[in-house]
Amino acid sequence: MDYPATRDDLVKFAEGKKAESDVLDLLKGIPEIEYNTPADVTREIEHLERQRSREYTKLEY
Repeated sequence: MDYPATRDDLVKFAEGKKAESDVLDLLKGIPEIEYNTPADVTREIEHLERQRSREYTKLEY
């Protein structure tokens, strides 16, 4: 994977590598910006997962 890369670039790359659907869903959920490094992508995915976790927790109460 070459960087910088857009969200669509990341999704296409993951699809080409036959990534599992949960990975593709995460990538499709990150913002449509240009990512300069794999660490940038990881940060966005972690942020997205924290958001989803908070939303799920709110639904439980």
